[in-house]
Amino acid sequence: MLRKFRGYPIELRVVLCYLVLSTEVASSFVRPGSWKSKLTCKCHGKASIKLQNTLTSADIEKLATQDYTVIPNFISEDLVDELAKDVTNLRSKNKFKVARIGQDSTNALNQEIRVAETCFLGEGKLGDVPSPARNRLYEALNSARTSLSGNTMLDIQNWQTGEVERGAPALDRELTEMLYAYYPSGGFYRRHRDAIPGSASVLRCYSLLLYLNKNWSKEDKGELRMHFDSGGDELPEGDQPSFVDIEPKAGTLVLFKSEKVPHEVLNTNSERLAVVGWYNRAPTVADVNLLASEDDQKKVGLLLISALLTVIGLVGVLSGGF
Repeated sequence: MLRKFRGYPIELRVVLCYLVLSTEVASSFVRPGSWKSKLTCKCHGKASIKLQNTLTSADIEKLATQDYTVIPNFISEDLVDELAKDVTNLRSKNKFKVARIGQDSTNALNQEIRVAETCFLGEGKLGDVPSPARNRLYEALNSARTSLSGNTMLDIQNWQTGEVERGAPALDRELTEMLYAYYPSGGFYRRHRDAIPGSASVLRCYSLLLYLNKNWSKEDKGELRMHFDSGGDELPEGDQPSFVDIEPKAGTLVLFKSEKVPHEVLNTNSERLAVVGWYNRAPTVADVNLLASEDDQKKVGLLLISALLTVIGLVGVLSGGF
């Protein structure tokens, strides 16, 4: 079996082979859709946090049939206010960085395509600047993740036979990506895709945007434009434009399929705040084989190994080796 992974470092080849042999065992512990749509948990030893909202069957059906869904008032006004204050506080502490573009090793600064600042979020991040509002945000967005994870409403079916061609992916909480995005007046992000074949971003299943712009008006601009022509990062020659614009009003959550929907942020006339993120599935051996660059192969290979070791309880034993 080692020949299957020829070209990889020997240590990685051995563990990948072990992973393949262990797939059947691991699957008995982790099954898509096994999580309940509502989750009660304890975070950092504190009492469980009451969720602001969750997804309905109608929301998920829209995501399944039109590749996107829009949920107004997903979080409360007071949480919007607290998160907006958190953005201001983090910017004052220089936690935001000028946003870059590209995937993985090609990530670069290009202000002809994007003018914005970002600050990465997530449980365990920004521990030197704690925020109860951020903890509430994580729980609300994790509730949405559990509603989507392995949900059979999102299975891909053969339109003729009705048979399932691809089951809805199980979404890994530990791999969720999340950040604050701050657009100044005059900011923008030109048309792009979130999941690019041949890069580690193929793990992204659903993209999310949660807006924090109180009292937004049409004069402020900065709408999200989702494209539904046949193109990727550009409109193909001969195609007619086909798009939907979403107003970035406070509390609105937008979800769309990362691999399906090219999108952009239109030029802003005022400051624009949002939480941006991606719900990711766990990597597979096939993902490692399809990645274009050696750096990306190693990155996803290590994610895959970490996921397996978490399941079989060996992370504590081997964490020092990575």
